Amino acid sequence: MSFVYRPTAEQPEILHADHELLVVAKPAGLLSVPGRGEDRADCLIARLRGAFPTVLLVHRLDLDTSGVM
Repeated sequence: MSFVYRPTAEQPEILHADHELLVVAKPAGLLSVPGRGEDRADCLIARLRGAFPTVLLVHRLDLDTSGVM
């Protein structure tokens, strides 16, 4: 049996944003970075890049984990 990724529709909450730092609350059910394959492209970093094109991650959280990043 293979895993089917169904990302949450819940959007990350922006907790802080300035010219140097972006702090967000990642919802559970969303990858931090893209997985292998186009079906796993929807992830936190992809959603954030729409508004913050130069954003980089300094750490990751597991798919099922919510938390501050």
